[in-house]
Amino acid sequence: MYKFEEIRDIHLEITSKCQAKCPMCPRRINGGMLNPFLELNEIDLDTFKLWFPVGFIKQLDSLFMCGNYGDPIIAKDCLEVFEYLSETNPNIHLSMHTNGSARDIDWWMKLGKTVDRVVFGIDGLQDTHSLYRINTNFDKIIENASAFINAGGIAEWHMLVFKHNEHQIESCRQLSKDLGFDKFLIKHTSRFIDNKFNVLDDAGKTIDILYPTSKSKEISNKLKVTQIETHSEITCKAQKYKQIYIGADGSVTPCCWLDLNYIQHRHDNRIDYMDKIGYFPNLNQNSLSEIFMSDYFDKIEQTWDTNPLKECTKQCGKIDKLKEQFCE
Repeated sequence: MYKFEEIRDIHLEITSKCQAKCPMCPRRINGGMLNPFLELNEIDLDTFKLWFPVGFIKQLDSLFMCGNYGDPIIAKDCLEVFEYLSETNPNIHLSMHTNGSARDIDWWMKLGKTVDRVVFGIDGLQDTHSLYRINTNFDKIIENASAFINAGGIAEWHMLVFKHNEHQIESCRQLSKDLGFDKFLIKHTSRFIDNKFNVLDDAGKTIDILYPTSKSKEISNKLKVTQIETHSEITCKAQKYKQIYIGADGSVTPCCWLDLNYIQHRHDNRIDYMDKIGYFPNLNQNSLSEIFMSDYFDKIEQTWDTNPLKECTKQCGKIDKLKEQFCE
């Protein structure tokens, strides 16, 4: 696929921990209780230095923190890792995706002087945001984002759109401009079941129901009826950008979609992956250079010509063009 010395981009899940209780997140089971199979891991600064030598860091163009399960700002050494990266490689582009509802203003001002860009997931205004981003505080997020922006950081506002907040899109867009956000983007989700999603409490009782927008409903229905072919032309984004994904447990994959924790809870895709690849390399057992000297990445690429991994087909095959409609 590509060589160790060719890697230019790291997608890092620094922690699998998060304070939010977003019902559609894979951290939750059926919109309710925390997934009991989820391992709560975190990468501290010392471990980061051990896994990624100075010479390797200097070859990177960028590092992006965004987890399948965790939020970077919950990690104890999130800022310290960013500061270390900036000091080691002044030319590296640093960014992350977060719900923004943790840490104090001083922390966010330091972050604004260290990283290049932060994407904030803000799903509405004060009266609607926490209907999905449960256990987050809209006012605190705005306060933190403002501190980051005022310290020189570039911020993006990404809004997940539901029936309950779609009437606020333009108000959110205007507020993002007023606060100095660099970009505003709306996103739709395909995780509805029969055009609704039941939000459950820890006891399994329904406490709310989320409904899709008409556009989200239309695209979701298209995805459901679209047949994913056994063989589909793969355009691998990880290969294109020379990127690798590092999970909070030390697992190494080309991208977040093949992460151990993510794929093992998707029964068919897990069986398919184990049949064709057979193992998940991990930095707790081998160094990054040793993992690249193995046949792991080549085995993944070799499936593309005749019988791609199901997850590769889903994320980087023909159907990916349809999924692009979820953002605008």
